[in-house]
Formats: sequence, structure tokens, C-alpha cells
Amino acid sequence: MKNYSFVNRVYGFILRIMFSGWHQLRISERRNRLRFFDRLTPIHPRVSISELREYAVPTKKITAAGSPMGTILYLHGGAYVLGMTNNHVNMCGRLAEKTRMQVLAPRYRLAPENPFPAALYDVFSIYSVISEGLGDRYPLFIGGDSAGGGLAFALLQEIREQGCRMPNGAFMFSPWTDLTLSGDSVQVNAEKDPMLTEEGLQEDARAYAGTNDLEIAQISPIFGNAYHFPPLLLQVGSREILLDDSRNFARKAQEQGCEVILSEWEGLYHVFQILPMLPAADKALDQISEFIDQNS
Repeated sequence: MKNYSFVNRVYGFILRIMFSGWHQLRISERRNRLRFFDRLTPIHPRVSISELREYAVPTKKITAAGSPMGTILYLHGGAYVLGMTNNHVNMCGRLAEKTRMQVLAPRYRLAPENPFPAALYDVFSIYSVISEGLGDRYPLFIGGDSAGGGLAFALLQEIREQGCRMPNGAFMFSPWTDLTLSGDSVQVNAEKDPMLTEEGLQEDARAYAGTNDLEIAQISPIFGNAYHFPPLLLQVGSREILLDDSRNFARKAQEQGCEVILSEWEGLYHVFQILPMLPAADKALDQISEFIDQNS
């Protein structure tokens, strides 16, 4: 992918300052800091946002101008312990504009107050209602970033096991597929990653898993399988410690017969798509739009 190296370095430096000492904060302190960031981040004015209450948990419905041509169920990141931010909502708005689809973004329950499998139960419940309502008339996709990307893979496993309609496809931004953090990139990219640390992710992984083994496939999808999954698109930055989470999952899924596109973005970092000022972020969302068009 095209390398906007100078802009990438500038925003990487800003992120390093913003997330300095992040892993040393308690979860409550990190939540407070994100609420402060939200106050500095206005919601995208060109999209319509409403709060739906008919699902298992409160869910935002985000639409752009015109009638939606399908649905994206989007699962936000935050290491399973942090909630949806205005940046997530804005990115969903850009997705709605580019794909001409409505985006439903649930506020699934968070750890450590609600450890696994609470979040999975929430999103599966919502997916079941959506898929039954749509039938086969309109395309349905699943998306997610970071922990939300891992949760999306767990959701695909649950959909398969329960015999529900599979979505037309799924896309993930920097998915966290291995909560044991066994990928080589955790060490190799430790100094390059401006946001994530092994220490911080270890704490959040344990908060989410609770008393369960981290190698359970619905906690760490890398230990599951991708048989009968729909087409997948994974986007990941070259500078993040979770790079191998995407590489290893993509390789395994391809070996199991799944159609997978692995898109690595040189010089970029964790969930860079959420930053609208990055030229690469817009290009990445264009790739998602093309993927959706091809699989609708």
C-alpha cells in the first residue's frame, strides 16, 4: 500500500505522546481519559445517528444520505475493557457514506465487570435479530477493530455453530486474535508501536477471559478454525505489535479454504483507519467499500 511516510511519522509521534504510560493506568482511569478525548472530538455532522433500544444492549444506528442498501454490524475495539468512542462513531459514519449501508454499532458489555462470554452473547443476540429481519434480501457484513475484530471472528464461529445465516463477508482492522500474545511481532515491534504494549494487553486479556483459558477459540480465535467462513478482509499496520495476529490468522484461514485478503499498510499503526486526517485511512476505507461491493 502507498506509503505516506512523513504524515504517518507525525501522527505516530502524536499517538506516542497521547498513549505514553497508558498501560500503567487503571481501567477506570483509561475510561476517564477516553471520555476527555471524546469531549475534544465532535461527531461527524454529515451522517444521521440514532440510539436503538430494541436489541440486547444499546446500539447506535449510523446512516448517510439516501436509503441504505444493506447493513454492517460493527464491533468497536478497546481491549474488551473500553467503550465506544466518538472516533469509532465517526469512522462508522465514513463507512456508511462510502458503502451506502447502515452501520449498527452495539455497546456490548465490557470486562472486567462482565467478562467472557458476555460480549459474545450480546453481539450474537443482535446479529440473530438482524439476520432474521433481513432474510436474504439485503447484504449483511460484520466489521470490527482490534478487540472488536477478534470478537467478530468469535461471532463468526458462533454463527456457524448455531446454524445461522452467514454474513456476505467480514472485515477487520488490526484484529486481536491471540490473547496469549504469542506472535513474534509482540517483541519485534515493541519499540515501533506508539500505542500498544505487551504488559497492557496481558492485563486486559486476563480481565476479559476471567477464569477461562486464554486459548479458548472464542477468546483467542487464532486457536479456532475458519471453516465455512465468508470472505474476509484484514487490514493491519506494519508497526504494530499485533501484526502477527492478522498474518497468522490469515494464513491459517487460507489453509482451511477461506477466501482471505490480508492488507498490510507500511509504516502504519494500530487501527490507523480511525484517524480521518490520514490519507491512508481514507484509502483503507475505500478498500473496504470495494470489498463490500464485490461480495454484496
